Amino acid sequence: MLKKICPRCQGNGYIKVKQSVENPTEEVLQCPLCNSEGEIIMDKNMFEEERQRHRIKTERLMLESELVKQLNGVIKKLNDEVDMLTKQKIYLQSKLKEKEGATNEKSNVGSTREEVRS
Repeated sequence: MLKKICPRCQGNGYIKVKQSVENPTEEVLQCPLCNSEGEIIMDKNMFEEERQRHRIKTERLMLESELVKQLNGVIKKLNDEVDMLTKQKIYLQSKLKEKEGATNEKSNVGSTREEVRS
């Protein structure tokens, strides 16, 4: 037989209970799960169930951790792509402004010649 800390009273041997919804005063009672011992005795079946529950919990945490790592990798790639597209946008906007500036200069030169002729 194995002993385990009581999950209800966390090993204290007592629990605090509210008297009622209308009267929220706490009342201290002996723990009925462990008979105020603070520990419960586990038989082999109970121990195996507890071990299985912890193994499943551990596997789940490992899977969640791996998923978080994969998602962080995807997020990094997407952020890098956004950065690249932002740089391309800035470059293309500067080229457009240069082209618009060159077009404006040509039209200004043409209108200045016409002004001189008149």
